Amino acid sequence: MTWIPAPHFVAGGFCAGLALALGLRATSIALPAAAAVLAAGALAERRRRALLLAAALLLAGWWWGSTRLDALDQSVLARHAGDTGRARVEVTGPARRSEFSVRLPVEVLRFESLEPGERSRLELPPSRAPPQGAILETIATVRLPRPADEAGGFDEARYLGRQGVHAVLRADGYRLVGRRSGAAGLADRLRAALADSLAPGLTGERKAMVSGIVLGEDEDLDAGLRESFRASGLYHLLSVDTRGRTDGAGSSRR
Repeated sequence: MTWIPAPHFVAGGFCAGLALALGLRATSIALPAAAAVLAAGALAERRRRALLLAAALLLAGWWWGSTRLDALDQSVLARHAGDTGRARVEVTGPARRSEFSVRLPVEVLRFESLEPGERSRLELPPSRAPPQGAILETIATVRLPRPADEAGGFDEARYLGRQGVHAVLRADGYRLVGRRSGAAGLADRLRAALADSLAPGLTGERKAMVSGIVLGEDEDLDAGLRESFRASGLYHLLSVDTRGRTDGAGSSRR
């Protein structure tokens, strides 16, 4: 019989708790209290220490995962659908381009007098996109993601909801006012340095293809080449968000 090492068993308890939150949420304060009791018991019980710690972490992971999911389901911006106002956003990921728009994952730092601090997506006209980590100011209109239509088309609301996005911002332009700092800013600078040193000697579409495969940035690829990758079933090599790009473009036509 193969025994699971104690550290793996204990870590597995926490992972099991996080997974449990996906199917059944529990935000009662009784869970972390029970986890604390089990953890204290583990200090006094040597023979069953790993079992008690695993149980404590399972309860803690279940409570933390449930609380986090509840927080992601809350949206300040969704209550302002249809409103237009001055917004300050932080670009948190690479841009996704279609024929009709550029879409950016952002964290909304401010919308008029609100400071929602929630995830969103900023839609801009097709042009050169701001870099990841940029802080932008813009005049934006809030809209709700579109649900699936009667024909069973792309369900934008469900797709974005899984990312914690419950409202989308649309703007005609932006002003770059800064860059984020801290650990995230360091990651942005490392990514930019990697992009600059990527594929030395290559230019044009060849360099764009390498950038798409390594960094998931395919905005410089020719539309015909993108379609060739889609037709071959290899488009996932170029983008970490293929579903968002393909269906997002379609939703822009409606």
